[in-house]
Amino acid sequence: YSYHCHVYPYPNSSEERQEIIFGLNTRIQDLQAVISKTEEYLKQVLYKASESIFKWVIQVKKMKAVYHVLNLCSFDVTNKCLIAEVWCPVADLQTLRHALEEGSRKSGASIPSFINRIPTNDTPPTLIRTNKFTSGFQNIVDAYGVGTYGEVNPAPYTIITFPFLFAVMFGDFGHGLLMALFAFFLVRHENSPKFQRTQDEIMRTFFEGRYIILLMGLFSVYTGLIYNDCFSKSVNIFGYSWNPAIYNVTRKDSNKYLILDPNVPGVFLGVYPFGIDPIWSLATNRLTFLNSFKMKMSIIVGVIHMTFGVVLSLFNYM
Repeated sequence: YSYHCHVYPYPNSSEERQEIIFGLNTRIQDLQAVISKTEEYLKQVLYKASESIFKWVIQVKKMKAVYHVLNLCSFDVTNKCLIAEVWCPVADLQTLRHALEEGSRKSGASIPSFINRIPTNDTPPTLIRTNKFTSGFQNIVDAYGVGTYGEVNPAPYTIITFPFLFAVMFGDFGHGLLMALFAFFLVRHENSPKFQRTQDEIMRTFFEGRYIILLMGLFSVYTGLIYNDCFSKSVNIFGYSWNPAIYNVTRKDSNKYLILDPNVPGVFLGVYPFGIDPIWSLATNRLTFLNSFKMKMSIIVGVIHMTFGVVLSLFNYM
């Protein structure tokens, strides 16, 4: 059998050849019918299994979690019961007792489970309760190290300082608005299975940090208004606070530079209501002024931020 092919005899008479061809066609039809029935049966089995697959996955995960906990327990001297040594917050002791009583009742155990508090001098582990809003910020703090028991947790303050420091560097009203709208879309559809079960690593990172992105976008809108920067362009909202028309400049003037002197009556009309005056977009020294302004602002905010961190560290050593 060359190349796994079946070789059939080639008779001399046409009648015999037709008979062999007819037999082969009949066999092919039978095989196709068997394959078709098998595929139909497999589709029915898979369709029925698809209705219960999510329930099976949950059951398997529960069983895996139960056996994982049982592997952490140890037998007593009689090898008839399991002993588990765990850390539990004092506020949750009553909840734990009720859970053990409920488990003993449902399992029909002859001996109920019970708790025995053991005094110890060991340092307890760190337990920080989070929710869907604070979990992202807590993960950022934990990336630099988890604090020991009793230390001040800086994550609540990071909810404000982290997106604000980002906005000080980003500072664009238009881009910040797009970022906030994208994060709001993820927050709006946070219960969608499409996002919760996504296998795309980048999309999963965006989804888990949706509240961080939302605050970064909102703070960027705020700082963008202060910088008067929308897609790298200034926006004239309240009008100019300077009046260059008072100089009555014509095209025939040889000097192409105009210096706005606030001491000249009628040139300076008052302080701009909010943010940077849009007339700076026409100045030749625009970047020099704005970069200096942003640098000084970043230094001031950064020093305040570091000082606040030092104060928090002081409480940890007191």
